[in-house]
Amino acid sequence: MLDELQELLDSRARELNVPGVAVGIVDGGTEHVLTTGVASTATGAPVTADTLFAIGSTSKTVTGTAAMRLIEQGAFDLDTRVAELLPDLRLADEDALEQLRVRHLLTHSGGFLGDIEDDPDDWGPDALRKSIAGFGELPQLFPPGAIASYSNGGLRLLGHLCAVVSGRGFEELVTETVLAPLGMTDSVYFPWEAITRPVVTGHVIVDGVAVPAPVWGLARDLAPEGGLLSSVRDQLRYARFQLRGDAEGSAPIRDETRRTMQRAHIEVGPPLESIGLPWLLTHVGDARVVRHGGNISNLQLSEMVLLPDHDLAVTVLTNAASGLGPQIVSWCLENLRGIHPAPADDVVLHASPDDVVGRYDVNLWQNVVTREQDEIVITPELRQDLIDLGLPSLPTVRARLGADLLLRDAEGHPVGRFLTAADGTEFLHMGLRAAPRI
Repeated sequence: MLDELQELLDSRARELNVPGVAVGIVDGGTEHVLTTGVASTATGAPVTADTLFAIGSTSKTVTGTAAMRLIEQGAFDLDTRVAELLPDLRLADEDALEQLRVRHLLTHSGGFLGDIEDDPDDWGPDALRKSIAGFGELPQLFPPGAIASYSNGGLRLLGHLCAVVSGRGFEELVTETVLAPLGMTDSVYFPWEAITRPVVTGHVIVDGVAVPAPVWGLARDLAPEGGLLSSVRDQLRYARFQLRGDAEGSAPIRDETRRTMQRAHIEVGPPLESIGLPWLLTHVGDARVVRHGGNISNLQLSEMVLLPDHDLAVTVLTNAASGLGPQIVSWCLENLRGIHPAPADDVVLHASPDDVVGRYDVNLWQNVVTREQDEIVITPELRQDLIDLGLPSLPTVRARLGADLLLRDAEGHPVGRFLTAADGTEFLHMGLRAAPRI
């Protein structure tokens, strides 16, 4: 059966112009690694089980694991006030600072702007601290705990908090307490560590051809929310631990804590159901899915999908943007466990879809919402400075607006929603992000 998956991987990677892919599967007591293509079209070096990819936001679960270890050790708890641990922290809203708890950082519900700036030129030891010093300038979109809206800033603040409380640099803390105990020796944060190993280059698609991107795509201050590089072999080690507690050394956290991280702590809009600490939770059919993914500026993408009740985990790493990762995951669920998505429900369309037309600001881009007949069209417009870096554009989304203000794709599956906060602010909640109308 895996020969069929290898054929699918090879053919779909070619069709989608993805230069290189690595797939890892934990299937009960058996593991599989499949690879295809090259680490860079400039060098032709093949992707292997030991090739490093940027895993992007899957890094958040590693940061969360380090934080939960500190909680186990009594350094703080989920309901500790963040300001108590970081007395120098400033937010734009003093009431929000008073209300902000550690659990809000883990559940993407801090309420301040989540898509924040990074400094790719600063790889010094104070990069993270200097970034946090600017949090007082971030707009507070809603009170802590009110809405779950994907927050890179929240996980960055959590990483800084863990570093301060532990008295160690963030990368040192995670390496010593999470990566090393799991035997993840090929998972690193710094470019000077990656360059001594086989590592991919991110790619953009130009006229149907994959071209190496002119940027690294990472910065030191974003390490907690998205800075880890890892091989598919190491990702399998991580998957084994998160799936069933296996560790080569002492487990970073207890099984009870690991399961707590994978339980729902706050509801979130489609396409997911809820957020753990900080795992993203949903169902495929009746199967419970614990997952995370990562996207480094549409240059490198990752998937980490766990089905704890079915003893199955799938990870996919690619060095160009495409829908290949979800396709591989779906194949594994269907062919290895017989798990299929539930059929979509019938939808009553919204009577006045023009009501939602406008611009919604995510900071790094704006979602421009227009209407074409019975379809709502969401076109992301990147900021000019990001365009100037050569970053690829984000895909346009076409959906239908239901009377319930949910956006559904052509198959009828929810992909986003419109909502109004208590203060009357209107939001487009898509890609887990609540973007205010401007």
